[in-house]
Amino acid sequence: MITGVDVTRIEANRDKRDLIANMKFNINFDNVKVEKDNVDVAFTFTATYDGTEQAKEVGKLTIAGNITAKESKKDAEEIEKKWKDDKTLPLRFAEDVINMLNFECAARGTLVAYSMGFVAPLPLSRAKLQETEK
Repeated sequence: MITGVDVTRIEANRDKRDLIANMKFNINFDNVKVEKDNVDVAFTFTATYDGTEQAKEVGKLTIAGNITAKESKKDAEEIEKKWKDDKTLPLRFAEDVINMLNFECAARGTLVAYSMGFVAPLPLSRAKLQETEK
């Protein structure tokens, strides 16, 4: 269960004065620490804004921080193993984290985005992850 989101850095830059034609989102899991049943996931959320001039990048909004969760001992061990082995998270946990970050970063990034002349970084749909065949 996710227990908190701590934002440690927000950056925004606008390099061109072009109309926004497209917005792309990316969430990176930078690090995972597990201590007993406490899980801490360091993240970087990036919204990249493309303009009408042949999809040239107009600017970027970046939010970094940590998301904390309290999990069962078994789930915490699974999260730790998956991170150590593959640098990924188990699907169910990753889906919860991504959806929480989409909501939190959209809410926190809206004022920054408007002050830069960007549209709010609002992912429109809930993330649904599934395993791919290897």
